[in-house]
Amino acid sequence: MTINIANPMQAYPPYHWLENGEIKGLVPDIIEAAAKLVGEDVEINYVPVPWLRMFSLAENGDIDAIFPVSFNQERAKYLNFVPESIVMERMNLVSSSAFDISFSGDLTTLANYKVAGIIGYYYGEAYTNANLETLALANEEQQVEMLLGGQAPLALMDANILPYYINKLGGEREHRIKVLEPHLYEAPLHLAFAKNGRYPALVERFNSALAKLKSTPDYQNILQTYLSQE
Repeated sequence: MTINIANPMQAYPPYHWLENGEIKGLVPDIIEAAAKLVGEDVEINYVPVPWLRMFSLAENGDIDAIFPVSFNQERAKYLNFVPESIVMERMNLVSSSAFDISFSGDLTTLANYKVAGIIGYYYGEAYTNANLETLALANEEQQVEMLLGGQAPLALMDANILPYYINKLGGEREHRIKVLEPHLYEAPLHLAFAKNGRYPALVERFNSALAKLKSTPDYQNILQTYLSQE
């Protein structure tokens, strides 16, 4: 059985990235380890596509599954989410040193600042309800570039990906960016099968496989390989 899984082509290390045409990272390692526990020969075929196209493929049933995605009601209309998460993602506000910004957890104190976000990303109920002015960017590289250049006072992103993009865009400018605490939003990242795809019924089998994987040292070993803080 070959499962075609769409993944974002934009690098999102340590979670996933493309290297010489091959997908690497924490998420594909976990999915492949779980696939071995599904109970039959399962081959994963990754299909790198732009972020928003990934969802349209799933909605139209033109792909079997997508990853990594957080749950919301709109996506649940056309996706069957595997309940057991792949990994938890934590979102922080990140500030540019060109602006003297402090944060205590109260989003209303940031009403005068623009926040660089990503088109199609969901940042949680608290952020949505705060109605902050959000710059809709295409990817994380643009977020970091705007922070480093002092063009955006704030961005909302997973701090785990910062080292990759800071290094790519000029590691000597690392001091220009500060991760603000407390974190704003924490959510599980899931594998989700297209309701109109070929294998919507695989949800339960992958759910059992992921739960079993998490009870073994293999899961923690994968996390430790990619997340030094785990």
